[in-house]
Amino acid sequence: MEPKHELELNVYSEYPLDIAQKNKIQLEISGKTYILQADQTQPEEQRVALRLFLIPSIIVAIIFYAFFAIRGDRLIPLSGTVSVASMTILLGVISGLITFAVFFIKQKRRRQPNLEKIYWRNFPTIMISFAIIVAIILLFAFWVLGRLFVGLYLDIYLATLFAFIFIAVIQYSALNFVLILSFSLMIKLLISVILTGVVIAMITNGEAQWWQDNLSFLGTGDAANSWQFNLTLILAAFLLIALIDYLFVTLAEYFPKHKGLFILRILLTVMAISLGLVGYFPADGPGRMPEYHNQAAGMLVYMVIAMIVGIKWFVPNISREFLIISYAIGATLLVITLLYVNGIYMTLTGFEIICFLLALTWLMLLLQVLIGKTEPPVPVFQVKVHNHAP
Repeated sequence: MEPKHELELNVYSEYPLDIAQKNKIQLEISGKTYILQADQTQPEEQRVALRLFLIPSIIVAIIFYAFFAIRGDRLIPLSGTVSVASMTILLGVISGLITFAVFFIKQKRRRQPNLEKIYWRNFPTIMISFAIIVAIILLFAFWVLGRLFVGLYLDIYLATLFAFIFIAVIQYSALNFVLILSFSLMIKLLISVILTGVVIAMITNGEAQWWQDNLSFLGTGDAANSWQFNLTLILAAFLLIALIDYLFVTLAEYFPKHKGLFILRILLTVMAISLGLVGYFPADGPGRMPEYHNQAAGMLVYMVIAMIVGIKWFVPNISREFLIISYAIGATLLVITLLYVNGIYMTLTGFEIICFLLALTWLMLLLQVLIGKTEPPVPVFQVKVHNHAP
């Protein structure tokens, strides 16, 4: 065993150090830079998470086996109304939701550092979002498996093992989701939900040639599994509202009287609600739903334009680089809108997809900029190390 070397480091500074909790400092030693940061996830919590995910996984697998055993099913179809897929999705979502809720409450009460800025009013939205994300992932996974293994049947033991693997992954993901929940993770979830839902809708409607109509076709009754596309928009709206609340409460601590941030919060919230309404009112729905759909889509565009135009005044100490990017994206949106309105080159589907990607890109950049405003500057220390030989 190699001998353990000890180094006593004395740092004299006006900055209060809280290394044991969650802060980090930057050390410059002999021209090299080192980041000293505490691990927010304690090893004991990680070990508990590893133990906890196995127990509910085994219990749920027993329930899965008992359900089919009572029915007398010895061979179980991979997909279908009563199948490996349907039961795994049902039990996986319910058990994952329960595990997530219980572990979140437990860690919140223990004042887990990464959960300090997540308020109890955010909990229902985050919990529901997690459940729907799990459901979407499982639906997509079993849709792929159903296409690969058409008409496959599994015996009850192999089916139970198959379900156990999926459920164990869900349980482990639920526990770790709580331990690493943060601003950045919520943004990644938001991007994943939007892109995954839209791409799946495009793939499943490829044979229907949805691009010959418009992007809204994916949420109409003529589309296959249109509810997935609409649910994606509604879920993204819930996630965005939770993230806005989560983020701006923290920003208020650093900029308590900034009117621009207050206006930006309103615009972002209206945009998120509009996004959800686009999914809630399908373009071919009964009554006045198509009209409401178009109004919500229009409001979505207006909010993005308003935020880009006023971004210089909405965000304090905004960087010149982000300002240039914002105006460049705004100018591009204006140009393609003029091209489409005048019937030059741009089709409706192309217009909608480009606007969607540009607006989503700018929104993600804006959220990253706002997150940067919530992080205090990292103190930098010049350190002199003196090595005294014994």
